[in-house]
Amino acid sequence: MKSFLANEDNVKILGRTLQEDGTRWLILSASGIEFSVEAKKLVVDFTGDETAHPSQKADGSPEMNWARYEIFVDGKSVILGSMDKSEKSVTVFEGGTTKKAVVKILKLSEGTQSFMGIKKITTDEDGKISPTPQKKLKIEFIGDSITCGYGVEGKCSEEPFSTQTENAAKAYAYLAAQKLDADYLLTSFSGFGIVSGWTNDGNINTIQLVPAHYEKFAFSWNSKRFEDRTWDFTSFQPQVIVINLGTNDDSYTQDIEERQNEYAAEYVKFLKTVREKNPNAHFVLAMSIMTGGDRLFPWIEKAAKLYTKETGDSRLSTLHFVPQTKEEGFGCDSHPSEATQKRCADVMADFIEKLIAEKKVVL
Repeated sequence: MKSFLANEDNVKILGRTLQEDGTRWLILSASGIEFSVEAKKLVVDFTGDETAHPSQKADGSPEMNWARYEIFVDGKSVILGSMDKSEKSVTVFEGGTTKKAVVKILKLSEGTQSFMGIKKITTDEDGKISPTPQKKLKIEFIGDSITCGYGVEGKCSEEPFSTQTENAAKAYAYLAAQKLDADYLLTSFSGFGIVSGWTNDGNINTIQLVPAHYEKFAFSWNSKRFEDRTWDFTSFQPQVIVINLGTNDDSYTQDIEERQNEYAAEYVKFLKTVREKNPNAHFVLAMSIMTGGDRLFPWIEKAAKLYTKETGDSRLSTLHFVPQTKEEGFGCDSHPSEATQKRCADVMADFIEKLIAEKKVVL
């Protein structure tokens, strides 16, 4: 048998990941690896964080925060699993003849709940693996639970959150990137906002703020790992950055104009930070997928104008989604259903294609 590390020499890196002591840690939503393989046998060894343990529930049902993953072979899902123990060895395929394929391993769940690592990739003695090519178009999506695919596999709006119904590969961001044949990076955290995270009582929530965590490598409610690491922005320089934030802020700003203006002002500050780290990207400021998202959209437009006025930088556009509908159904906690996510993915992909056609985005 022959073993390979999940490093840049052997695989293509997808999203925010970190290599430590040979293990490739998958952190944020839809992070993972992709590689071409020529082998008779393929095995992947995974490791988990503090949440990776057998179910402690009386009925043995899945824990709420297990890291969830999916393995694709030539674009088809072949394995869907969760880190229900600290170490797992997964056989992707095995046979008597050599198989040539492209393999993609994705972490479907978000980093706020759990991390998981790839310790090694093993083939038969004659096996080979190599990174798949880089795409011409690169897109970063900065967002909240909608971008994470929170609850997209849930059966109804009353169903509570679990990583087992979260699937970033069924969310608009990942789907739009696939439609555009683009490399992507998702920087998304459920419940987070720009001026306030989600709040049930109208009081400001300053714990869950994307600007405070954007430059950091990772954030998790359940692990202290990697919290002191900073993200290397030079490792992924996108031509397009989509920012879809405001749904959680709206729980704080409501119809209070002073708070809405505060949101716009903090948005401008965040745009300046994102521009500093990504000097060549065109920004797409989007919102309104979830019901009620329309209320803050005028302040996104205001933030865009203020940013351009203060900086002279006009490389940005705004995009207003049509909110989810009853006919499309709802996922957990009234989050977008798979139908809503697919529709919004098409809208996003078409919007970016138009930017490319207008040469506002240069490949």
